[in-house]
Amino acid sequence: MSCCLRIPVALAVMLSLTIVVRSEEAAPKKEESPALKDAREHMSEFKVISSAKGREGPIEMLPNPLLLYGDAARNNEAGTLWAWGKSGRPVAFLELYRNVGDGQPWAHALTLTSPELIQLDTPTGHRWTPKKSHFVLQDVPDSRDVGGQPAMRLRQMKEISRRFEAHEFWDPNNSRFELRLLVQPVLRYQDEPAKLIDAAVFVLAHGTNPKVLVQIEAHAAEKSSRWKYSLVRLGSAEFHVLLDGKEVWTDPRTPGIVGQTIDPYWLFLAAPTPAASP
Repeated sequence: MSCCLRIPVALAVMLSLTIVVRSEEAAPKKEESPALKDAREHMSEFKVISSAKGREGPIEMLPNPLLLYGDAARNNEAGTLWAWGKSGRPVAFLELYRNVGDGQPWAHALTLTSPELIQLDTPTGHRWTPKKSHFVLQDVPDSRDVGGQPAMRLRQMKEISRRFEAHEFWDPNNSRFELRLLVQPVLRYQDEPAKLIDAAVFVLAHGTNPKVLVQIEAHAAEKSSRWKYSLVRLGSAEFHVLLDGKEVWTDPRTPGIVGQTIDPYWLFLAAPTPAASP
């Protein structure tokens, strides 16, 4: 009797699974906003190559934005966050946004997230060629042993990220603004040949506007694996970051707000592409 019952149960499971898969395949994709379509088209024309000898070919951009945001308090809209490097540690991030209003130029904030130097060419004729990196790994103090499973490591990285707090000094009047941690990482990566077991990028933000990137990485070592972190700017303000209540990183306001094309962080504006004539 039990033998006869197994067949219908198995068939029911198979049918239910088939229905779920088909419904997912048939589900229509969410329509992108015009602003996101414009941003995606704009970003598709950026070209990135490595400055390292022996590494040939372009470095690909991740196909989708890692974060969508707006910042009404600072008159910013249509904000997106992008990264280059489909495998291993990303080499660079770009924050793209514009001020509220018709015909406003795109603002681009670029930052290196790796020791690797790159050359970035834009569709607007700008070129970014940083001569040094600001990516520096530090040991996470009093951290647990690296977990053996991905889910456990993600929990550990979230726990570490919550130990950071930050603030910035910015306009008006060089006022102090507290930054908040976005609880979910915007990117997760690994690089087994480089003994990088697992890693994630978290954001310290003004609202949801990204200002500092926190890269938390698990590195294999001879005796035991270790947790490390790096902090890099994604804004032009003066930044202060604390770990367990102690200041571990500060970065002064970017010279002239925008910096230079040879700096590891650079901000530039570019007018939107004119609409085609009807």
